[in-house]
Order: sequence, then structure tokens, then C-alpha cells
Amino acid sequence: MRLLTYTVTFICLLVVVGACSGVPAALCPRTAPVWAKPPDDAAVEGSPGFGHYFINADRSIWAAAWWTGQEQSYLRAGREGVKVGWFRPAGATLTITGRRLDAEAPPLTAHIPCCYPTHFQASGLIFPTAGCWAVAAKAADRTLAFIVWVEP
Repeated sequence: MRLLTYTVTFICLLVVVGACSGVPAALCPRTAPVWAKPPDDAAVEGSPGFGHYFINADRSIWAAAWWTGQEQSYLRAGREGVKVGWFRPAGATLTITGRRLDAEAPPLTAHIPCCYPTHFQASGLIFPTAGCWAVAAKAADRTLAFIVWVEP
């Protein structure tokens, strides 16, 4: 009987510790990217080709999901962050925010260089921890939101 009590206690501790470290990747409600061709843009050498993107309903904001379709289905973001290309209303200021959904964490840090006059906008995103992240972008009066699983 004691062995059963210890076993149940140990399993309960594992569940509690697992809950504190966030949910497994399979439980993160990731947004499925779309296979699409972004708008032509003078800032992109040649015509941009088809790829995986997160796209808002009116197709005014696109975020590249270049990691999709590779061996892993998650975003691998190291300490230096990850580069993400965006298409947004031409010349509009892009703001990007993000928060972890499955555990407490500092917010995402977005580095968005100034003065891209066309639709294309480069960015660097730094996710302070691995886990399930909601990312939101705004340019002019347009918005885009998506959820990704991030690994270090």
C-alpha cells in the first residue's frame, strides 16, 4: 500500500512540475500558415515566390513562416532571435508584440528597422523562452495575429 501511495505522489509531482514548465508542443493551438505568393515588391530581388505565410483576412499583412514544411514544425529561435520578413501596407509603421500563452515569460522583443518605403519589412524577433507564443502585428489600421510553438 505504501508503494502505491509513493507512486501516486510521484506521478502527481511530475504532473505539477510539467504544468509549471508549460504545455507540450502538441497542445499549443498553433496557427496553420498558408501556402501563397506575396505581392510583388521592389524591395525584394526578383519576384517573390510562393511560400508559407501567416496572412490576415484582407491580405494586407503577411508574415513569413519559412520554417514550415521543414523537418521540424516549430520555430527555432536562438538567443540572437530569428529573422522574419513581412509584407504590410506600403511605408506603414509595423509594430510587433508577443506573449507566451502557456507560462509566465517576459514579452517578445521585436527589432524593426526604420524606413522601408515599400510593402516589404524585415524584422528580428527575440523570444525569451521556448513555449507557445501569440504574436500580433499592426501596420496602419490593419492587424495580424498568429500562434507559434518556439524552441530554443
